[in-house]
Amino acid sequence: MSRSSTTEVVILRNGRIGEIHKNVWMLSPDLGLISAIAHGAYSQKGKLRGVTNPFSFGRCYLYTDPVKKSVKITDLAVHEFFPGLREDVAKFYTASLWAELVLRTFGGGGESGTLFSLLVESLHALDATTGFEPVTVQFLWRYLGVSGLQPDLDECAVCGAPLSAGRAWDASHGGFLCPACAQTADRAELTAGAAAYLRHSGTLSLSDSLHIRLEAAALSNAKRVLYRIVQDVAETPLNSLRIGGGIL
Repeated sequence: MSRSSTTEVVILRNGRIGEIHKNVWMLSPDLGLISAIAHGAYSQKGKLRGVTNPFSFGRCYLYTDPVKKSVKITDLAVHEFFPGLREDVAKFYTASLWAELVLRTFGGGGESGTLFSLLVESLHALDATTGFEPVTVQFLWRYLGVSGLQPDLDECAVCGAPLSAGRAWDASHGGFLCPACAQTADRAELTAGAAAYLRHSGTLSLSDSLHIRLEAAALSNAKRVLYRIVQDVAETPLNSLRIGGGIL
């Protein structure tokens, strides 16, 4: 088995090892989540210093040491840095939310190829757009579909009754409940307009879905409910939402 390999990656997170080395978490379409060491990436002259920052997208060259059971990055040829994400704090926190979600859920449960394509396309869209809400709503809704956790918008998760008006998210049942079954006081309620938007936009390509015009209130409702759902899916509060809550 060859110790050297190459794969496309998106950098999700960095961590420090000692003074000058970097631990890099990445998503790959064929290898899933990867944790690798970038030697010297925190030194002033390290060749991996600038290319291994979060959200860099490119071809990564890896070396696996079977004795030490470690993986190191030998080179990374960047296709795209997505500079717009670093120039806008809301976009940066949005991309950070996506990266944290992917890491917390171990790459969406195994569909790494589909998730990778979704992440790269969404980062391109986020980098180019003037706002962030439509892109993050689409990413989160499609992420739930990729991971097999997208809730049914049309039937109550408890009694199976049609959901025609309001629908309340219930984490214990992993779905939306009709008004008769939604008994808890603390629930995230998705409006009919937001549900119609998610239902229709989910049948379109990502790029086409971003051309749909939607009232600000419905878009905000969809975003708020999806934030609640993905944190329930991750089974933990997400730091990106905690820190950037006032922005996102």
